[in-house]
Amino acid sequence: MAPDRHAWQAELTARRAPRRTDASDRLVLLGTAGGSNPKATRCGYSNAVVVGNAAYLVDCGEGVHTQLFRAGLSATSRFGGGRPLVEAICITHLHADHVMDLVNIFQGSWPSSLIDVFGPGPAGPPFTTHADPVHPARFADEPAPGIRRLIELLDRAFATNSNARAIAERRASFADHVRVHEIGLAGEWSSRPDDVLVDLALDRIAPDFDVPAVAPFVVRPQDANGVTITATLVQHAPVFPALAYRFDTPSGSVVFSGDTGPCDNLVQLALGADVLVHEVIDLDALVGRMRSLPNYESVYRQLSRSHTPYGEVGAIATRAGVRTLVLSHLVPGEDSHTPEEWEALVRPDFAGEIVCGVDLDEIAIAR
Repeated sequence: MAPDRHAWQAELTARRAPRRTDASDRLVLLGTAGGSNPKATRCGYSNAVVVGNAAYLVDCGEGVHTQLFRAGLSATSRFGGGRPLVEAICITHLHADHVMDLVNIFQGSWPSSLIDVFGPGPAGPPFTTHADPVHPARFADEPAPGIRRLIELLDRAFATNSNARAIAERRASFADHVRVHEIGLAGEWSSRPDDVLVDLALDRIAPDFDVPAVAPFVVRPQDANGVTITATLVQHAPVFPALAYRFDTPSGSVVFSGDTGPCDNLVQLALGADVLVHEVIDLDALVGRMRSLPNYESVYRQLSRSHTPYGEVGAIATRAGVRTLVLSHLVPGEDSHTPEEWEALVRPDFAGEIVCGVDLDEIAIAR
C-alpha cells in the first residue's frame, strides 16, 4: 500500500502551538529538525538569541531565511526596519543541515549592516589523509574547507545573481558587511588576526577520534548589548572542528550543544546555564528506515557515536546544573514521537524544566 502523502498534516495539526513570550531577551527555535532528509513539519536546525534589538543566529539549516521573517527578525534593514537585526552568526559545524540556508541569508536578505560569522576553520585530517579507493574524497586539493572558503565559494556560485543586482539595480555588494572568523587549532593553517585558535594537540588521522578536554574559550567578547559568546570543541568525528556555543546575556545564559555525542567539554561550557539546547536522537526509531540502505551498518555506527541518545541527554543537563533543557535537532524529527513523548523519554534523568522544541518556539531568557 502506498504511503498517505497527506499524513503529515495530521501530525502538524496535533502538535502544540509554538510558545510565545513578551520578553525582549529570548531564545527562538527557528528550526528543530536534524538531518538533511526532507521534512514536512519542521524546518532545518537553526536558532536565534534575541537581546533587545539584536539577534544572534546559531546555525542556518533549511528554511531559516523564511523562519527569520516569521519570527519578526531580519538580517537587513533594507526592506523595512522595526525588527531585531542579526549581528552575528555562529556555525557549529559544516554538515549540510547546519549551513544549507546560509547563502540565503546573504543573497536573499542582502545584509546592510555588519554581521560577524564564526565557524570552523579547515578540517585537515582525516579528510586530507583519507585513502579509500572505493569511496575516495572529492575535491582532493581542498576536501574540507573552513567557513571562510565555504562562504567565498557560495558567493562565487551565485555571481550571476550578485552581478545582475549590481548592474540592473545599482545595488552595493553585501560582501563588505560580512566579517568571517574561523575557529580551529593553533598551527594548522595560516590564521588571520581575527581567527580564534585553540592551543591543543589532537591526533585525528582515524575517522573516529576522540576530542580531548579543552576549557571554554571566548570567540566574541562582550559587545554593546552585553552579550559574550564562548565556545568549546565537541564530539562529532570525523567532522572537525565541531563546536558548541554559549551566550551570556544581561538576562541569562543559553548554550547550544550543536551535534555531539556525550561530551565532558559541553558539560563544562554549560555549567550553571539557564537554558541548554541539546540535540537528541532515537536510534531505535531509525532502524526500520535505514535497514534498506546498502551502507546501513556504517551509517548506524556513525550515528551512534556522533550523536546523543535520549537516554543520556537528561544526565548531561543534570551534570551541568542547567535550569531548562530544550530538546532540538530531533532525529527523527517527525513520524516518530510527539513533543510530549520526547520529553517523557528524557525526564528520568533531569528534574528541571524540559521543553521539546517546536519550530518558532519563543523562550524567555531569565535567571
